Amino acid sequence: LEYEVPMVEAGTTLGLGGGLYVKPGVEPTQLPSPPAPKLLGPFEPLIRFSGLDCHKLRKESIRSVKGVVSAVVALIILVIMVIEIFTYMGIQDKPFSVGWAESTAYAFMALQAFISAIAVICWTRENFVSQFEDTLSRLRTMRLSTSQSIDDYTNFHRKAAVMIVPIFAVVLSTSFYSSVTNRYQLNDNSTFYSESILHQFAPFIDFVGCLASSMAIIIYVTVNTALNREIKHFNKELTNSARFQQLTLPQVLNNYSKRHSDLIQLTRFVNQHLSKYGAIVPLFSLTAFINVSYIVGSFKASLDPVMYVLLNGWTIVCMGITIAGLSPLVKVQNNIQETAEILMHDDVLQTCGDDQMHHTYRVTLDRCLHSNSKMAFLNAFPVDSNCFNRIMFFVPNISAAMILYRLSHPYL
Repeated sequence: LEYEVPMVEAGTTLGLGGGLYVKPGVEPTQLPSPPAPKLLGPFEPLIRFSGLDCHKLRKESIRSVKGVVSAVVALIILVIMVIEIFTYMGIQDKPFSVGWAESTAYAFMALQAFISAIAVICWTRENFVSQFEDTLSRLRTMRLSTSQSIDDYTNFHRKAAVMIVPIFAVVLSTSFYSSVTNRYQLNDNSTFYSESILHQFAPFIDFVGCLASSMAIIIYVTVNTALNREIKHFNKELTNSARFQQLTLPQVLNNYSKRHSDLIQLTRFVNQHLSKYGAIVPLFSLTAFINVSYIVGSFKASLDPVMYVLLNGWTIVCMGITIAGLSPLVKVQNNIQETAEILMHDDVLQTCGDDQMHHTYRVTLDRCLHSNSKMAFLNAFPVDSNCFNRIMFFVPNISAAMILYRLSHPYL
């Protein structure tokens, strides 16, 4: 159900009996703020269960018993992950062999889980999600209309729960299969029987890694989704106001400009915190994807049938994590760009003779076009639709080039 303030042309009459008259020059009124939803919903207990919830490590409670326990548990998890990473990186094999590619893929996915764990620890310690919810709640008071669907995250939580299932299914299946059979492919014709006790505990370590990866993805995507919904709703209201020429009212335009400024500031706040994850993790998942795709494309005939199926699952998981890290950023930037297009297409506002209104219009438009609201992949490449499309084009071709090189050099 939607409850919207009618956006009508000034000087018109509404109602079956013509009883409601909107006077010329009357600005739309703001609605009371709806109750602030808990963005993480059912995933909050899961974050506490993961051992990565370090909200007790803030200054006011770091010396408490719970603070010390949280620090110790988080440190143990990180140390175990580091040991696993160095174990995979220590495996030696010929370049372009199946063992070289497989150990590299596992090492980079372990790195991805490690960075995810650090991100979750930092976000919970900094109380990032709660700060975001508070700011978002304040922005809701500036809405002119609202609907239950904007603040209802029930369906989103269901989809998120379904989307993290492949991470657990593929990673844990591979880990259990390798541990039970004690089999790790290291070259084209033989297998490696690991003497490291770490591989016997790999299912437990990988389960912790799956939790860290899943929780980081959920927090990352949820925050970006909430931000994206708010900007999209802002654009909807801006479009309605432009259609009925309400932007020529000084107070209306000023309110939109202030609200837009707050949205851009919130976007920059989000990027500042989420860059711990979004600027780094896609690189690791992309590298793992390249290596796994190379194995599947070059060594199909020599692979164990079970491992072949699992490795195909790894390609899906790696690409899914990559898309989850980049796609939400693209949507936010597309909506910010849409705001600029709405303003640029308002001919009435552009030709307004009031100097102060024209200044407000230009400031708002320049804020859309020139504000630094993009997260930078590897802190070097600002993410927008063009950057995302280039990555999605070049990365699969790297795998294809490796496969062609291997096929042209069969004795590597």
